[in-house]
Amino acid sequence: MTRLLAACALAAALSGGTPAQAAPPWNLQLKHSNLESYTLSYKDGSATTVYYMTFELKNASQQAARLALYLRADVQVGRSKIKRHTHHALPQKDAEEAIRRVGRAPGLKNVQAINAMKMLAPGASVRGIAVFGTFHREWDTATIYVSGLESAALHCRVRKYAGAGHTIFHRAYKLHNDRVKTKVGDITTYTEVNAIVKHDVVRVMRFKRKGDEFAANLDPIWSDGEWWDALKSTIVYEKKRVFSKKN
Repeated sequence: MTRLLAACALAAALSGGTPAQAAPPWNLQLKHSNLESYTLSYKDGSATTVYYMTFELKNASQQAARLALYLRADVQVGRSKIKRHTHHALPQKDAEEAIRRVGRAPGLKNVQAINAMKMLAPGASVRGIAVFGTFHREWDTATIYVSGLESAALHCRVRKYAGAGHTIFHRAYKLHNDRVKTKVGDITTYTEVNAIVKHDVVRVMRFKRKGDEFAANLDPIWSDGEWWDALKSTIVYEKKRVFSKKN
């Protein structure tokens, strides 16, 4: 009995509400600019180029939304011998002030300032800026991941495949489900259960730079697609079995 109560308490804490929640209690709508560059010039004649994105978050749900935003850019360098570098959106005062001034947008908040607000009321919105810093001069592709647009756990029906993982009917789970189905192969045995699933729902954006290593700050950056994905998906509390199918 003690274990059951502890499991229920964990499920409620992760879902941000009661375990009976049939869908995320909130989700934040995201509008964003293209990935852009800005060159900072200093009095000593030196200069540095940073890459950034501006965005707007809106809470279109009926409930207040928790703010736990996180953005990172995974940058690919080289086409034959590929290297990858990760850049987190962190406060960069000089760059932020310059971009606000040039863009005539003094109200842009960095990610940390947005999270310090803690909650976003129903119908409210906030405009932000994410500065990822300086990329390698030969970078080719930048993939940006945005976390915190949905709650960290979901109460839903899950299809479990022994040894291969689980699939979920949810907009962010297409790629996850495809990865599981690849592992499943010819296995048709599964069990459907009601469960609490902990995950990281992310909005993924990919950008490509056209050019070489010379004057990279002048090269055009192109959008190369945008999609949802679910990472680190784990069943943390299984409520009951709904359906089973065997070979």
